[in-house]
Amino acid sequence: MTNSPVKGVHLRLKDTESTDNLVRYIKEGLAPIGVNFMVLEFNPGYKFECFPELSEGTFGKEDAKKVGAAAKEAGIKIAPLIMCLGHQGWGSSPNKLLEVYPEFKETPDVKIGKKEPDKIAGKFINNTPHGEFYCHSWCASNDGVYKYVLPMIDEITTDLGTDMVHVGLDEVFSIAEDSCPNCTGKGKAELFARTVNILHDYIVKKQGWQMLMWGDRLNNAKECGYSDWDGDGLGMWRAIDMIPKDIVICDWHYDIIESGFPSVGVFMEKGFTVIPAAWRSLKQTKVFWDDAVKQVSDKNLGKLAGMMVTCWAEASAEYLDKLNTHVKAGLQDEENDDDRGIASSVVYMAKTVK
Repeated sequence: MTNSPVKGVHLRLKDTESTDNLVRYIKEGLAPIGVNFMVLEFNPGYKFECFPELSEGTFGKEDAKKVGAAAKEAGIKIAPLIMCLGHQGWGSSPNKLLEVYPEFKETPDVKIGKKEPDKIAGKFINNTPHGEFYCHSWCASNDGVYKYVLPMIDEITTDLGTDMVHVGLDEVFSIAEDSCPNCTGKGKAELFARTVNILHDYIVKKQGWQMLMWGDRLNNAKECGYSDWDGDGLGMWRAIDMIPKDIVICDWHYDIIESGFPSVGVFMEKGFTVIPAAWRSLKQTKVFWDDAVKQVSDKNLGKLAGMMVTCWAEASAEYLDKLNTHVKAGLQDEENDDDRGIASSVVYMAKTVK
C-alpha cells in the first residue's frame, strides 16, 4: 500500500472520452487535498489487446498510460479493479466473457432477460435476497476461465504501470449451484476461498503484486448485524479463515448502522489490513470512520490502512467534471447523496484520515 495512511477514491471507467477529464480531476481535485490512492474499476470496460473479443468500452492502453503517468506525478497509487467470480454482467445479461464463452457460466439455466419471482417472502431465489436473478458468476470449479482472466489482469496492470490489483469478489450469490455440473454439492465457502487463493497465487506469489478485494462475502451478516448485501448469509463468510492474510480487504458499508461496523475489527484481529469504504453520504462516512478508528487497539495496530470513497456512477467526462468542481470547492454537503455527497465524502476523508 502507500507509505502514508490511505486516502482513496474508487471510480468506474469505460470510455476514452473520460481520459482527459480524469487526468484533470487527478491534478486539480484529488492531488491538492492529499488523495494518494485510486481504484479504477473496469467491469470489464477495457479495450483489451490480449482478447479483443472480450473488450467492452473504448478506454485502452494509451488512455491507461496517460492516466498512470498523471497519477504517478501526483503521488497517487492506482489499483485496477477487474471483477472476478461475481458481477459477470448485470441482471441475467452476461458480460463479454460469459457471452463469448458460455461454458464458464455458473448458472447455465438462466437465460438472458429471465427473472425469478420470489414466491416465498424472505427467501433467496438463485441465492439473491431481492427475489430476482442478480447477476452471473463464473464457475468456481472451471479453471479454464483463468486462461482469459489472468492475461486481462496482466495487460491492464502493466498498461497502468502499477503493482496493485483489486479483484472485486463482492456480492457473489451464484456459487455452488445445483444447475452447475461442476459445482453441485460443493461448499460455498470452499469454492469462494478456492477462487481467492488461485488469484492470490498468481497476483501475489507469481507476479509479486499487491492484491485487494471487497470484504462483504467474508462478513458474517447475522453476527455483524449487516444486510445480505454488505454481509454474507449463505455461509461463504467462513472463507475468511481459508485465505492469505496479506490480501488487503476493502470493507464497504453504505448505511449508518447504529450498532457499529464490527467487521472492521474482525478483519484486523484476524491479521488482515483493512480499508473501510464509504460512498455518497457524508453523514455515513463520518460515522463509519469514527467507528473504525475506535476499533484500533495495541493488538491490531497498523491494520487500519485508511479509508476509501466509492463512486458507482460511470465516470463520464461530465460526471468527473462535477466531482472535480465540488472537491476543489471543499464541499461538505450532508443533505444530498449524489455527486455532491460523494465529493463531500472525499473532501472529509482527505482532511480527517491521519
